[in-house]
Amino acid sequence: MRWFASLWRWQAAHPRPVDGALAAVVFVAVVWGPSARGDGDHGHGPDIHPQAPVMDGLTLVLFAVAAGALVFRRSHPLAVWGVVLVAGLAVLAHGGDPTGAVVPSLLALYTVGSRAPVTTTVSLTAVTVAAFATALTLAEGQFSDRTLSSLAFIGVAAAVGVAVRSQRAAVEAAEARARQAEATREEEAERRVTDERLRIARELHDVVAHHISVVNVQAGVARHLLESQPEQARNALSLVREASRTVLSEMSTVLGLLRTGEDETPMAPAPGLEGAGTLVESMRRAGLEVAERVEGEPYALPEIANLTAFRVVQESLTNALKHGTGTAELKLEYSPTAVVIEIRNPVRDVVTPSTAGGHGLVGMRERVTSLGGRFTADPQPDGWFTVRAQIPREDRT
Repeated sequence: MRWFASLWRWQAAHPRPVDGALAAVVFVAVVWGPSARGDGDHGHGPDIHPQAPVMDGLTLVLFAVAAGALVFRRSHPLAVWGVVLVAGLAVLAHGGDPTGAVVPSLLALYTVGSRAPVTTTVSLTAVTVAAFATALTLAEGQFSDRTLSSLAFIGVAAAVGVAVRSQRAAVEAAEARARQAEATREEEAERRVTDERLRIARELHDVVAHHISVVNVQAGVARHLLESQPEQARNALSLVREASRTVLSEMSTVLGLLRTGEDETPMAPAPGLEGAGTLVESMRRAGLEVAERVEGEPYALPEIANLTAFRVVQESLTNALKHGTGTAELKLEYSPTAVVIEIRNPVRDVVTPSTAGGHGLVGMRERVTSLGGRFTADPQPDGWFTVRAQIPREDRT
């Protein structure tokens, strides 16, 4: 079967030489075939053509034209059909072999059926049948079985061409669907990779930015108080050490997940709003005075929403520590449909979202909106910067 597949590929890549060879075979068959010699019907019922077919120079030329036109059947199927039909009818009018006159039209109609629309094929088949039925009946003096067989073969040739065209279209459609499916799989894989990279980037930013901000602030405090108030400087350095240890632990967990996969890495529970009190206390120890207020009856959020809420509080308080004047207000409102988080803090200078958190604000917005929530972060006319996030109670992802 391998040699057959190679041969099929070769003929598909070289259509003109193949059609040239086919035209030569057709010419030889119609000129020197049994029917052309008058041997086809002896001993089988009445003689339906008592005289042998005419095979003079004009007949040979007509057969050569009909067969030669087949060389161009793939590139010009309709024109070839017309030339072959006219040549065949001329052969019949000149007294040539009826079978030989019909054979080139069979190949021409097959090509039309395999390449032209079905309506065109049906129309040309009807014209061909009508033309040869009339010509054969006149040539033989009656509507014989031979005429009926020729007409049947004409219909079969057209039908086979239509079937081949349909099969070819089905194969092309299946290949197109396969290519589309492969492209869709690749796009989906790229999208998943991009989403995962963004998720990891947000996690690393939220983990590192918060603790490094605490380290930066407390290191400055320790340096300022090292000589005048060494006890407070030591407390500041203790906070630096604690924040450094925490960030190293959390980074180790994230990087371990990247190296080994989620199922092989022991993971601590993801932080959530239940840890907001500990977070606020750590910010107070770092030097940020936080006024906390909770409205409504607290309830549990889905894991992703809970983590998002915690990161919003963490990032917002970190920005307040970095850019504010040392105070912040945190309000958690538990409504029946969503948790509303609002963090406000006065700022030293004019603050824009790009200066108050940079990628942190972008990450918070992406986290909240991906859950179907709402997020705003803007400086207010009273000089306070306000972050407000509404996180749905039900998972809408």
